[in-house]
Amino acid sequence: MNSPTPAPVDKLPPLRERWAQIFSYAIHPAALSTVVAIAASHVVVMMIPLGWLLDIIVWAAFFKYGFEVLRWTANGRDRAPEISFTVSDDIGRYAVLLLVVIELLLFLIARFYGIVPAVALGVVLMFAMPAIVMILALEEGVARALNPLAWLMLMSRLGNQYFILVGFFCVVLFVQSVVAIAIRSALPGFVADFITFNIVNYLLLTTFHLIGSVIYENRDSLGYAGHLELNDEVPYTDPARKVLDAARTRAATGDTKGAALLLRDEIAAQPDQLPLHDEYRHWLRLDDDKTELVAHAKKYIPILLSKEQDRRAMEVTRESHVIDPAFALDNADNITRLAHFAADAGQTQLAMGLLAGFHKRFRNSPDIGRNYLLAAKLWAERMNKEMQARAMLQQIKITMPNDPVIPQVDAYIAFLDKLAATSPKAPPNPTS
Repeated sequence: MNSPTPAPVDKLPPLRERWAQIFSYAIHPAALSTVVAIAASHVVVMMIPLGWLLDIIVWAAFFKYGFEVLRWTANGRDRAPEISFTVSDDIGRYAVLLLVVIELLLFLIARFYGIVPAVALGVVLMFAMPAIVMILALEEGVARALNPLAWLMLMSRLGNQYFILVGFFCVVLFVQSVVAIAIRSALPGFVADFITFNIVNYLLLTTFHLIGSVIYENRDSLGYAGHLELNDEVPYTDPARKVLDAARTRAATGDTKGAALLLRDEIAAQPDQLPLHDEYRHWLRLDDDKTELVAHAKKYIPILLSKEQDRRAMEVTRESHVIDPAFALDNADNITRLAHFAADAGQTQLAMGLLAGFHKRFRNSPDIGRNYLLAAKLWAERMNKEMQARAMLQQIKITMPNDPVIPQVDAYIAFLDKLAATSPKAPPNPTS
């Protein structure tokens, strides 16, 4: 199947100026056709024996499209996608599984511990839901999506806009519940179900679009560089365009492996053509060739860094870590640069993953001291692990007494001491 050609990136105006567009987004043809088709599918499958099992598949398909909507919006597009092509099938299944687990958990807590603990947990999960959805959409990582520390980091970076999302989510739940009750009391079963599912789908797609809008507006503070498959389309005057068209022609016949091989050969001849790399990775993802994705990343990341494309390099690195937690770059300077960039962008886990074992792999690197000072700061400031941070700082002083970073280490230890003396229960604030 041919890769859909992304439309040029639309520069979205500020959120406060877009509420009319946000509410009308799901009635545009591409989105509305999905809303109606999914509603009809719900009604049909519920009419057959064991239809609730098939209904799970319908929900997974809808959530996959919803996450595509979120991702397109987060990349600055004000139009809905025709189909979902950047989101994996797994993300729809993850979303349905999370909903089932949450409902089951709330039921069991209410059954065995009472309604008050169940309501309390429901409120917590309601506040966490926008963060869970964001992480699933952008990273497709279930473990991180369920990490409360990741929720808190997102809340702190989005500020008041995060609570707008929470409020909108609560209103959506209330409205769809009231409307469903009203419609089902006034109309026959299958008609009521069809109308209800249309309304539910509309409200959910609007929510996905709103979350994507918030991500786009806060992309700098979130360190989100955009999804590589949704970058601006390569112009026809670009030298890479003919190769891209040839690869897509092959893929249109079902030969996605042939498209990838063509691009791989061209990359060997033209390694500086970034669009060829991005297209190559697209077809590797469609073929689920994770081994080659990781192998290619090791070659691609240095090229991105050489072209000052640090954010894109960070995204490729993050994707590689998700595929293979043992993924590691081979150049100490590149690791140092990306780790510090990731830390500045709020990607704490990625920064720590890059720095893990740095001193063992690069024993003669002049950056060991400054890298582990960074790791100590991340432990103290973002992971609430002050003891580990202090131990690392002392280790730097013992093993590298003459390192140029020692004055900064001493200053940071003094900062932690002062903080502990004045406010022992408060978490440390980042220092400049």
